[in-house]
Amino acid sequence: MKPIAFLKNALFALVPAGLLLSGCAAGGSETEFTPKVDPAYTMQAEMTYADGGSAVLMLSRSGPEKWEAAFSDPASLAGVVLSFDGNAVAASYKGLAFTVPKSALPAKNMLCLTTEILGTLDGVEELPCTRQEDGTWCSEGDCSGGKYEITFAEDGTPAGLSLPSQPLHIVFTGYTVCGSLPEESAETTEPAVSTGTETSLTANLPETTNEGTSN
Repeated sequence: MKPIAFLKNALFALVPAGLLLSGCAAGGSETEFTPKVDPAYTMQAEMTYADGGSAVLMLSRSGPEKWEAAFSDPASLAGVVLSFDGNAVAASYKGLAFTVPKSALPAKNMLCLTTEILGTLDGVEELPCTRQEDGTWCSEGDCSGGKYEITFAEDGTPAGLSLPSQPLHIVFTGYTVCGSLPEESAETTEPAVSTGTETSLTANLPETTNEGTSN
């Protein structure tokens, strides 16, 4: 059973990898392309990473280096929200702050790389890209995690990301422009994140709550 499960996970991870990695190489010559970069937006991300890990989440940007990832899958992370503010990462569940659970650490590390790459698009008016047969555009680059390939839909919105060295593969859908968060709103949430007592008491809350409501 274990070899079969391993093969299924491997195939699941390789499908988006093949689409992204073969994309840039199979396209024509590079040309300048304008990616869609908004100050604040949200989009769904379907991730596969590491040894068969996967997650579905809503990734939102409210400003430079300010991101939020709200998980809907897997069950162990459903309802968990990771907030990124520069190098600082905080976690919450139904409004309660706690330390990032171990089950979320691999996804958190991959999201740090993802937001790093998406952040490089700020202020970019033209990006060397290769047009693909399916109408998407593919660009290559380097980040702290290694070489990556990012694909864009014809309208310039992000469509996919591949970071083979991790490995990490993401499909983006449902790009929607939204307003940035008010400064006072960010300030009111900050004390809850930094409360040490609340953090230690709620560290295992998502796993416990999910198990108790699974029926």
